[in-house]
Amino acid sequence: MFAFWLALAVFGVAVVVAAAYAVARGLELWRLVKRTGAILAAETERISRTTAQIESHLANASAAAGRLHEANERLAVARARLDVQRAALREARAQMRRVFWFVPGI
Repeated sequence: MFAFWLALAVFGVAVVVAAAYAVARGLELWRLVKRTGAILAAETERISRTTAQIESHLANASAAAGRLHEANERLAVARARLDVQRAALREARAQMRRVFWFVPGI
């Protein structure tokens, strides 16, 4: 009969130890989940801020691209005017050379 009570006591102690171990592991898991949730929330916030900065930079780049396109159009007009002026100058020089053929350096 003593062996029965001894086995029952060992079984009871084993159940209590197993329950304590399960509670300790459960608390550890709960703390890990809370810590992971906090880390995920912080990283999500960081990603959100970075995304907002990227959107801002993209908006600035888009505006700059528009200004660049306008400047490029103005440059094309200015170059066309310059080409016309240079052609007129070449034509005038050629006319001067024909008229003043006897003057060197013209």
